[in-house]
Amino acid sequence: MIKKLIFTCLCLSLFISCNDSKTSDSEEKEVPIEKNEEKKSNQITSTIRNTSKELDLASEVQNFMTCKKASEERNDCRNTITKIISQSYNLEEFVDKEKGYVIYDSIRPMIERSPQWENLGSINEDNLDQAVSHTNNGGLALIIDTAQTYGHVVMVLPGETKKSGSWGMALPKVLSLANHSPEKSFHDKTLAYALQKSDDVKVYLRK
Repeated sequence: MIKKLIFTCLCLSLFISCNDSKTSDSEEKEVPIEKNEEKKSNQITSTIRNTSKELDLASEVQNFMTCKKASEERNDCRNTITKIISQSYNLEEFVDKEKGYVIYDSIRPMIERSPQWENLGSINEDNLDQAVSHTNNGGLALIIDTAQTYGHVVMVLPGETKKSGSWGMALPKVLSLANHSPEKSFHDKTLAYALQKSDDVKVYLRK
């Protein structure tokens, strides 16, 4: 009787010990799974943040040209460039609460009044280099023809510059939406295809 009792106790002790071992193994395996899920979540969040400034500029240019072909009013599609700038850099300053994105004519007077913007002056190699460096570091740079109140506005794109014979300096690629000649709009050419060299062409950086 005593032998049976001892044997039963030993079996019970061994059974409990095995269960504890399994539980311990299971808990150890769950830890890296939780860490992997957290890592995946962080990667997704990082991806969302990193792509928040990315737009399909080719599609945006095509949509602009399509919009202009179907336009009936003078101001139709004239706010496309402000929409792209605002969405690319998560800005609210070019959005009217009632009318939505302002037309491109409004950009220059708005940024010249704003402490958030810096006017580098007429284009030269130094301020173009500064604009390109600023853009390549994630900043926003605009180039505007100030000769007229409705002067052309282009957005400097990140990347390398290309030497221009007509300008006598290296120029960046820009996004150019030509309201008067929409078929000449582009996102993959340099500034020389958008504007003629002039002291009225100025560079603006958002701080």
